[in-house]
Amino acid sequence: MGKSQSKDKRNNKGTRQRSQSTNECIREYISKRKYHESYVFPFDDDEVDRLIIQHYIFQYIWDCNFSSPVDNLLKGGAKVLDVGCGPGVWTLEMADKYRNSSFTGIDIVANFPQTIKPENTTFVTGNLKKLPFEDNTFDFVYMRLMMFALTMEEWPGAITELIRVCKPNGWIEIMERDLLWYNETETVRRWRSKIVDELREKNGIELIITPHIPGLLRKYDQLSNINSDEREAKIAWGGKIYVDYGKIIKWGARNLSNAVSEIRFSEGQYESLINIAIEELAKSKGYDKSHRFWAQKKA
Repeated sequence: MGKSQSKDKRNNKGTRQRSQSTNECIREYISKRKYHESYVFPFDDDEVDRLIIQHYIFQYIWDCNFSSPVDNLLKGGAKVLDVGCGPGVWTLEMADKYRNSSFTGIDIVANFPQTIKPENTTFVTGNLKKLPFEDNTFDFVYMRLMMFALTMEEWPGAITELIRVCKPNGWIEIMERDLLWYNETETVRRWRSKIVDELREKNGIELIITPHIPGLLRKYDQLSNINSDEREAKIAWGGKIYVDYGKIIKWGARNLSNAVSEIRFSEGQYESLINIAIEELAKSKGYDKSHRFWAQKKA
């Protein structure tokens, strides 16, 4: 796997090839990064590569790209929105599989394909706080791993927007995972909890968000058939895919360095703690969980 290609060359074939080897994509953390004012992660080729590899790992863990009962709908032809699409790999894969449907990806920065993409895809820049689409536009609205992009106060408004642009009888789906590790050591728990508490207090970001999502969905009278599911993922043990998962967590933690730069850890320096955490989680057979929530908009 080579270095990052230009955004115009990130077509579906390229992203498939990129997924084949995690090791060649994981590089040293570079201090000079580009950031958007409303997002704690950088937007550059290094982060794009991380998101693409992460997509394929979660695809393996779940053995599918979605959990909503929309397969027949997509085969027949539907309009789909991917909110917070990042480099667009989910959209591209879905568009390749479901040729009769049309797919739109939206993100706050344009790290998605600009020109080379399937005919049934469109990518636009926009903000989740006010999606640039009419009411009742899409049959399926999908949003994944946005907990770092939304404050706790913003989550209700975000769900309102997902529902607004979804057609009656259509489906919305949210996938998230928490910054919560099982079987972690006490040392790892202390500094992980400090990150969670500090970002909650200073930034309003809730990094243990999945317990809140079912309650948020139930507050909307427009929704019915609310469901959820979860998958466990071993961290850096139990097979190559999970070793790679540990590397992705380490990579993401390094890309989060700017957001936690003012946090002081009694256990040591942040960069060293990342390495220690993954090593200790591997030894203690640590794991985390990802969650999916889906619901249907009433007619």
